[in-house]
Amino acid sequence: MGYDFLIFDLDGTVIDSQKDITSAINRVRKEFGFEPLTVEKVRSFLGSGVNALVDKAVPEHDKEIHKEALERFKFHYGQTLTDTTVAYTGIKKTLETLKDKKKAILSNKTEFFSHEIVKRLDLLKYFIEVWGGDTAGVKKPDPKPVLDLMKRAGVVPSKTVLIGDSENDFKAAKAAGTASIAVLYGYSNIEQIKKFKPDYIVEKPEEIIKIVNND
Repeated sequence: MGYDFLIFDLDGTVIDSQKDITSAINRVRKEFGFEPLTVEKVRSFLGSGVNALVDKAVPEHDKEIHKEALERFKFHYGQTLTDTTVAYTGIKKTLETLKDKKKAILSNKTEFFSHEIVKRLDLLKYFIEVWGGDTAGVKKPDPKPVLDLMKRAGVVPSKTVLIGDSENDFKAAKAAGTASIAVLYGYSNIEQIKKFKPDYIVEKPEEIIKIVNND
């Protein structure tokens, strides 16, 4: 049947940002007297936005300490935003091939960081919207951002597909009544992905083209 509107998750789907995020987290941990974490450990914390990330990465229950750590993370991440972050191999080719399709970014990280990264990587021209976890007032897996984006694009759920790599993506798609494509090159493994029964699973970005074009 094909799809007219493609909603892409950002981290782990369009871009590989885990090293820059880890760098910022470890700068915060150092300031608070904690040992550094591995990229693999920080990667396991990703997917639910910066509040959840900092909450897991800086294990202090004091609200004021958490607030300070969050602000320090935003500062440090703003400094390392695209030091090592890159678009996954095949993403630009995929976006260019699908340039006639309406596309949007829906991330759980803040809109400012999401927009700035997409802009710096010269991907902004491919998307009608770049939304973060603070754009619609709620984050994935809440379906509201997906529904709001579809309304903005003037597209119905049956012609929309959400492309991502995590539980929050697949739950949001299901709740909004859209199809979902899971990418295996992101931050989740096949066992984690299969639990949430996405409609499609791809190993590389170029495979998305055939699905959305119904080839």
